[in-house]
Amino acid sequence: MEWTNDTVVREFVFLGFSALAGLQQLLFVVFLLLYLFTLGTNAIIMSTIVLDRALHTPMYFFLSVLSCSETCYTFVIVPKMLVDLLAQKKTISFLGCAIQMFTFLFLGCSHSFLLAAMGYDRYVAICNPLRYTVLMGHGVCLGLVAAACACGFTVAQIITSLVFHLPFHSSNQLHHFFCDISPVLKLASYHTHFHQIIIFMLCALVLVAPLLLILVSYIRIISAIVQFPSTLGSQDALISALFLNIFYISVFK
Repeated sequence: MEWTNDTVVREFVFLGFSALAGLQQLLFVVFLLLYLFTLGTNAIIMSTIVLDRALHTPMYFFLSVLSCSETCYTFVIVPKMLVDLLAQKKTISFLGCAIQMFTFLFLGCSHSFLLAAMGYDRYVAICNPLRYTVLMGHGVCLGLVAAACACGFTVAQIITSLVFHLPFHSSNQLHHFFCDISPVLKLASYHTHFHQIIIFMLCALVLVAPLLLILVSYIRIISAIVQFPSTLGSQDALISALFLNIFYISVFK
Protein backbone atom coordinates (compact mmCIF):
# COMPACT_ATOMS: atom_id res chain seq x y z
CA MET A 1 0.00 0.00 0.00
CA GLU A 2 1.46 3.33 -1.07
CA TRP A 3 0.81 6.50 0.84
CA THR A 4 0.09 9.78 -0.89
CA ASN A 5 2.56 12.60 -0.50
CA ASP A 6 0.40 14.52 1.96
CA THR A 7 -0.33 11.55 4.23
CA VAL A 8 1.80 10.94 7.29
CA VAL A 9 2.88 7.33 7.76
CA ARG A 10 1.40 5.95 10.98
CA GLU A 11 2.38 2.32 10.58
CA PHE A 12 4.79 0.19 8.58
CA VAL A 13 4.10 -3.03 6.68
CA PHE A 14 6.81 -5.69 6.83
CA LEU A 15 7.60 -7.35 3.48
CA GLY A 16 10.59 -9.37 4.66
CA PHE A 17 9.10 -12.80 3.88
CA SER A 18 6.53 -11.80 1.25
CA ALA A 19 8.42 -13.70 -1.47
CA LEU A 20 8.22 -16.91 0.59
CA ALA A 21 4.47 -16.98 1.16
CA GLY A 22 4.25 -20.74 0.67
CA LEU A 23 7.03 -21.46 3.15
CA GLN A 24 6.06 -19.18 6.00
CA GLN A 25 4.61 -21.93 8.20
CA LEU A 26 7.76 -24.00 7.73
CA LEU A 27 9.89 -20.94 8.50
CA PHE A 28 7.80 -20.35 11.62
CA VAL A 29 8.61 -23.85 12.92
CA VAL A 30 12.31 -23.58 12.07
CA PHE A 31 12.74 -20.12 13.61
CA LEU A 32 10.69 -21.08 16.67
CA LEU A 33 12.90 -24.10 17.34
CA LEU A 34 16.06 -22.04 16.89
CA TYR A 35 14.66 -19.34 19.17
CA LEU A 36 13.75 -21.84 21.88
CA PHE A 37 17.22 -23.37 21.59
CA THR A 38 18.81 -19.94 22.00
CA LEU A 39 16.64 -19.14 25.00
CA GLY A 40 17.36 -22.51 26.58
CA THR A 41 21.10 -22.21 26.06
CA ASN A 42 21.25 -18.73 27.56
CA ALA A 43 19.01 -19.79 30.45
CA ILE A 44 21.36 -22.69 31.24
CA ILE A 45 24.41 -20.40 31.10
CA MET A 46 22.88 -17.77 33.38
CA SER A 47 21.40 -20.23 35.89
CA THR A 48 24.65 -22.22 36.09
CA ILE A 49 26.70 -19.10 36.77
CA VAL A 50 24.25 -17.84 39.39
CA LEU A 51 23.94 -21.16 41.23
CA ASP A 52 27.61 -22.22 41.16
CA ARG A 53 29.59 -20.00 43.55
CA ALA A 54 32.84 -21.20 41.97
CA LEU A 55 31.80 -19.29 38.85
CA HIS A 56 31.27 -15.99 40.66
CA THR A 57 34.28 -14.42 38.96
CA PRO A 58 34.52 -11.39 36.65
CA MET A 59 34.86 -13.51 33.51
CA TYR A 60 31.66 -15.45 34.19
CA PHE A 61 29.92 -12.32 35.40
CA PHE A 62 30.48 -10.72 32.00
CA LEU A 63 29.43 -13.97 30.35
CA SER A 64 26.13 -13.98 32.23
CA VAL A 65 25.52 -10.32 31.34
CA LEU A 66 26.17 -11.09 27.67
CA SER A 67 23.77 -14.04 27.80
CA CYS A 68 21.11 -11.80 29.34
CA SER A 69 21.78 -9.15 26.69
CA GLU A 70 21.47 -11.69 23.88
CA THR A 71 18.22 -13.00 25.32
CA CYS A 72 16.74 -9.50 25.43
CA TYR A 73 18.10 -8.73 21.96
CA THR A 74 16.34 -11.71 20.39
CA PHE A 75 13.17 -10.95 22.35
CA VAL A 76 12.99 -7.55 20.66
CA ILE A 77 12.98 -9.02 17.13
CA VAL A 78 12.09 -12.72 17.01
CA PRO A 79 8.63 -12.89 18.71
CA LYS A 80 7.25 -10.17 16.41
CA MET A 81 8.80 -11.93 13.42
CA LEU A 82 7.20 -15.25 14.43
CA VAL A 83 3.78 -13.61 14.81
CA ASP A 84 4.11 -11.97 11.39
CA LEU A 85 4.94 -15.30 9.75
CA LEU A 86 1.43 -16.51 10.66
CA ALA A 87 -0.42 -13.18 10.41
CA GLN A 88 -2.20 -11.81 7.37
CA LYS A 89 -1.42 -8.19 8.30
CA LYS A 90 2.26 -7.75 9.09
CA THR A 91 2.29 -4.24 10.51
CA ILE A 92 3.93 -2.25 13.28
CA SER A 93 3.02 1.22 14.47
CA PHE A 94 5.31 4.20 13.89
CA LEU A 95 6.03 4.44 17.62
CA GLY A 96 6.47 0.68 17.91
CA CYS A 97 8.99 0.76 15.08
CA ALA A 98 10.96 3.52 16.81
CA ILE A 99 10.96 1.61 20.10
CA GLN A 100 12.08 -1.59 18.39
CA MET A 101 14.94 0.19 16.61
CA PHE A 102 16.09 1.95 19.77
CA THR A 103 15.98 -1.23 21.85
CA PHE A 104 17.88 -3.46 19.46
CA LEU A 105 20.47 -0.71 18.86
CA PHE A 106 20.88 -0.19 22.59
CA LEU A 107 21.34 -3.91 23.26
CA GLY A 108 23.52 -4.50 20.19
CA CYS A 109 25.85 -1.58 20.90
CA SER A 110 26.09 -2.49 24.59
CA HIS A 111 26.89 -6.06 23.58
CA SER A 112 29.79 -4.83 21.46
CA PHE A 113 31.31 -2.74 24.26
CA LEU A 114 30.85 -5.59 26.73
CA LEU A 115 33.08 -7.73 24.53
CA ALA A 116 35.76 -5.07 24.91
CA ALA A 117 35.33 -5.26 28.69
CA MET A 118 35.82 -9.03 28.50
CA GLY A 119 39.04 -8.52 26.55
CA TYR A 120 40.28 -6.16 29.27
CA ASP A 121 39.33 -8.73 31.91
CA ARG A 122 41.49 -11.36 30.18
CA TYR A 123 44.37 -8.89 29.94
CA VAL A 124 44.29 -8.20 33.68
CA ALA A 125 43.89 -11.90 34.54
CA ILE A 126 46.94 -12.98 32.52
CA CYS A 127 49.22 -9.95 32.79
CA ASN A 128 48.44 -8.96 36.40
CA PRO A 129 47.32 -12.20 38.09
CA LEU A 130 48.41 -11.15 41.59
CA ARG A 131 46.36 -7.93 41.44
CA TYR A 132 43.45 -9.43 39.51
CA THR A 133 40.99 -9.49 42.39
CA VAL A 134 41.78 -5.85 43.17
CA LEU A 135 41.77 -4.50 39.64
CA MET A 136 38.64 -6.43 38.68
CA GLY A 137 36.62 -6.05 41.84
CA HIS A 138 32.83 -6.16 41.92
CA GLY A 139 32.54 -2.39 41.67
CA VAL A 140 34.86 -2.26 38.65
CA CYS A 141 32.89 -4.96 36.85
CA LEU A 142 29.61 -3.15 37.50
CA GLY A 143 31.21 0.07 36.32
CA LEU A 144 32.35 -1.51 33.06
CA VAL A 145 28.86 -2.91 32.43
CA ALA A 146 27.31 0.47 33.25
CA ALA A 147 29.75 2.22 30.88
CA ALA A 148 28.94 -0.25 28.09
CA CYS A 149 25.21 0.30 28.62
CA ALA A 150 25.68 4.08 28.70
CA CYS A 151 27.55 3.98 25.39
CA GLY A 152 24.87 1.77 23.87
CA PHE A 153 22.08 4.01 25.15
CA THR A 154 23.75 7.16 23.80
CA VAL A 155 24.37 5.71 20.33
CA ALA A 156 20.87 4.22 20.13
CA GLN A 157 19.26 7.47 21.26
CA ILE A 158 21.12 9.58 18.68
CA ILE A 159 20.52 7.23 15.74
CA THR A 160 16.84 6.64 16.55
CA SER A 161 16.23 10.37 16.95
CA LEU A 162 17.95 11.14 13.64
CA VAL A 163 15.93 8.51 11.79
CA PHE A 164 12.46 9.13 13.21
CA HIS A 165 12.64 12.91 13.12
CA LEU A 166 12.67 12.62 9.35
CA PRO A 167 9.36 13.05 7.47
CA PHE A 168 7.64 9.86 6.27
CA HIS A 169 5.03 10.66 3.61
CA SER A 170 5.76 8.35 0.67
CA SER A 171 5.53 4.63 1.39
CA ASN A 172 5.00 2.45 4.44
CA GLN A 173 6.22 -0.81 2.88
CA LEU A 174 9.29 -1.90 4.84
CA HIS A 175 11.39 -4.46 2.95
CA HIS A 176 12.61 -6.21 6.06
CA PHE A 177 11.24 -8.27 8.95
CA PHE A 178 12.10 -5.71 11.64
CA CYS A 179 12.82 -1.98 11.90
CA ASP A 180 16.46 -1.84 10.88
CA ILE A 181 18.18 1.47 10.12
CA SER A 182 18.73 1.22 6.37
CA PRO A 183 15.25 -0.04 5.35
CA VAL A 184 13.53 2.64 7.46
CA LEU A 185 15.77 5.39 6.07
CA LYS A 186 14.80 4.37 2.53
CA LEU A 187 11.16 5.15 3.35
CA ALA A 188 11.86 8.70 4.53
CA SER A 189 10.62 11.40 2.18
CA TYR A 190 14.10 12.88 2.24
CA HIS A 191 17.26 12.72 4.30
CA THR A 192 20.45 14.73 4.08
CA HIS A 193 24.02 13.56 3.81
CA PHE A 194 24.46 14.87 7.35
CA HIS A 195 22.11 12.18 8.69
CA GLN A 196 23.89 9.46 6.73
CA ILE A 197 27.34 10.60 7.81
CA ILE A 198 26.43 10.81 11.51
CA ILE A 199 24.74 7.41 11.48
CA PHE A 200 27.66 5.85 9.58
CA MET A 201 30.21 7.33 11.98
CA LEU A 202 28.31 6.09 15.04
CA CYS A 203 27.93 2.59 13.58
CA ALA A 204 31.63 2.54 12.69
CA LEU A 205 32.51 3.70 16.20
CA VAL A 206 30.51 0.88 17.76
CA LEU A 207 32.30 -1.67 15.60
CA VAL A 208 35.83 -0.26 15.44
CA ALA A 209 36.34 1.06 18.99
CA PRO A 210 35.60 -2.25 20.80
CA LEU A 211 37.59 -4.15 18.16
CA LEU A 212 40.61 -1.94 18.72
CA LEU A 213 40.31 -2.30 22.49
CA ILE A 214 40.14 -6.08 22.15
CA LEU A 215 43.15 -6.12 19.81
CA VAL A 216 45.14 -3.95 22.21
CA SER A 217 44.26 -6.27 25.11
CA TYR A 218 45.39 -9.40 23.26
CA ILE A 219 48.50 -7.74 21.86
CA ARG A 220 49.46 -6.87 25.43
CA ILE A 221 48.68 -10.46 26.47
CA ILE A 222 50.86 -11.93 23.72
CA SER A 223 53.64 -9.44 24.48
CA ALA A 224 53.56 -10.42 28.15
CA ILE A 225 53.57 -14.14 27.37
CA VAL A 226 56.55 -13.76 25.04
CA GLN A 227 58.50 -12.22 27.93
CA PHE A 228 57.65 -15.10 30.26
CA PRO A 229 60.35 -17.71 30.88
CA SER A 230 59.97 -20.74 28.63
CA THR A 231 58.31 -22.91 31.25
CA LEU A 232 55.19 -24.98 31.51
CA GLY A 233 53.46 -22.06 33.22
CA SER A 234 53.98 -19.75 30.27
CA GLN A 235 52.74 -22.42 27.89
CA ASP A 236 49.61 -22.87 29.98
CA ALA A 237 49.02 -19.11 30.00
CA LEU A 238 49.38 -18.95 26.22
CA ILE A 239 47.00 -21.86 25.71
CA SER A 240 44.52 -20.29 28.10
CA ALA A 241 44.63 -16.92 26.31
CA LEU A 242 44.23 -18.42 22.86
CA PHE A 243 41.42 -20.73 24.01
CA LEU A 244 39.47 -17.89 25.58
CA ASN A 245 39.98 -15.74 22.50
CA ILE A 246 38.60 -18.47 20.22
CA PHE A 247 35.78 -19.12 22.67
CA TYR A 248 34.67 -15.47 22.75
CA ILE A 249 34.76 -15.17 18.97
CA SER A 250 32.87 -18.43 18.34
CA VAL A 251 30.18 -17.78 20.96
CA PHE A 252 29.64 -14.02 20.62
CA LYS A 253 30.39 -13.32 16.95
